[in-house]
Amino acid sequence: MSKSYLSIGFAKKITDLHLFHYENSREFKKIVDSMKLYSSIKSNPEDIFLHTSLFKKYKLKSKISNRENILFYSSGTSGIQSKIYTDRLTRIDQQRSLYNLICSELGFNTKNKPSFYVIDKPSVIEKQKVDAKYAAIKGFSSAAKGMHFLLDEKNNINFDILNKLRGEKNSLVFGFTANTYIYFLRILFERKIVLNNKNITLIHGGGWKKLVSQGVSNEKLKEVAINVFPNVNCKNYYGMIEQTGSIYFECDYGFLHSNDYASVLTRNNNLEKNPFGKEGIIQSISSLPKSYPGHSLLTEDKGIIYGCNTCKCGKAGVYFHLKGRLSKAVVRGCSDVY
Repeated sequence: MSKSYLSIGFAKKITDLHLFHYENSREFKKIVDSMKLYSSIKSNPEDIFLHTSLFKKYKLKSKISNRENILFYSSGTSGIQSKIYTDRLTRIDQQRSLYNLICSELGFNTKNKPSFYVIDKPSVIEKQKVDAKYAAIKGFSSAAKGMHFLLDEKNNINFDILNKLRGEKNSLVFGFTANTYIYFLRILFERKIVLNNKNITLIHGGGWKKLVSQGVSNEKLKEVAINVFPNVNCKNYYGMIEQTGSIYFECDYGFLHSNDYASVLTRNNNLEKNPFGKEGIIQSISSLPKSYPGHSLLTEDKGIIYGCNTCKCGKAGVYFHLKGRLSKAVVRGCSDVY
């Protein structure tokens, strides 16, 4: 691997975003200047990043020219929500990129849009706040048609909607991982209900903390999914509200992959870049955020990168596994500037 984890073209995009946010975000400029990192903008753009926790504490945004601004919120399972300031152009870029990723990964297009089913209750998209669930559901719905909710307001399976799904010839089922397993797959498995749909894709992401505490792995979830839907194409993904639109899909060999819009690297506890094969803190880099400086973020997730351009699935880019969340110990570095 070269000194930089990023391809030349992608590094150029991140350098341009650094410069844009440096000129247009008072908070981003303060962090870069305080840590004397301006010289790294062009030489090592991956070495400039913010910790995701900053979005829970401060209003991080860049100057925006249009009025159609919407505030996104994280799920806030820890009690404090991140606040993401999006403008219309940023949302368009993120929505277009997510659509392209979904179509490229799953083979959908405007001529064969699947019917869309959500493993959640209908009220999840009726909230006044735009949160991670809302953004994900709306994002995935762009590549499908219709929207049907498989749970009622008490998180029980709506069997009328399930029977409608049973009759579909081409369907996309989406859910957050904990809901997908606890309220849907496990219930159907225990009741020995099987749906033999031919063209069915199940996409799930997030919410692993609750399942890991119950001893449920990604492999276990897939095993149960195949028992319920014998012909299912079941895929996990990794993403975050701070970088909507640039998610990491799982390949057939179980690895998460970078893409044209986003890449990752890992760092040790001293925030130094890790070599391949060593577990560390995930840094996620996206070329999409323009109205806020969320393009290079140190997360609270652990992972291992196994290589670049060498996955058996044949996809280009880095491929990695998640290894859970960090402990409650505070990560030192750019989050200390304030």
